[in-house]
Amino acid sequence: MRKILAAVPVALALALAGCGSGDDGGTGVASAGGAASTTAGSAPTMGNGDMGLKYAQCMRENGVPMEDPVDGRITLKLDGSVPRETVDKAQEACRQYNPQENGAAKSDPKMEQAARDFAVCMRENGVEAFPDPEPGQKGIRIDGSLSQDPDFEQASQKCQEVLAGARG
Repeated sequence: MRKILAAVPVALALALAGCGSGDDGGTGVASAGGAASTTAGSAPTMGNGDMGLKYAQCMRENGVPMEDPVDGRITLKLDGSVPRETVDKAQEACRQYNPQENGAAKSDPKMEQAARDFAVCMRENGVEAFPDPEPGQKGIRIDGSLSQDPDFEQASQKCQEVLAGARG
């Protein structure tokens, strides 16, 4: 079973949140998702909140159940009921609305440091296997099995303040 966390604020998701359920099509929760409709193109002109809303709507239109953002947070939970192929096609179709895809083209050192600090915080709060992000990586990408760690939910909630501090 896989999960990828997707409760990063939309503004931060532009630079921090990684999306996807991994390669095996298992279950997942992703931090912020990817979006477009049927053709990937340049990002439409809209604010982060509108983009997140449009992304969620597009994902639903393409067969992936996804809730609208709440309090600036995008959450994509994959429980295995939607085939990986459907998720992949929806992400491609919705790419132009994906806050991650349409964020800053280059890495933001402040956001990269926040992602590293988040990983440290997660390990310090009991999720020992939480990985450090790769250099230049946009977002936080985790293997869904980490969400099965009994300390994951509490650590994630506690460590959100690390990410919130990066917004400035």
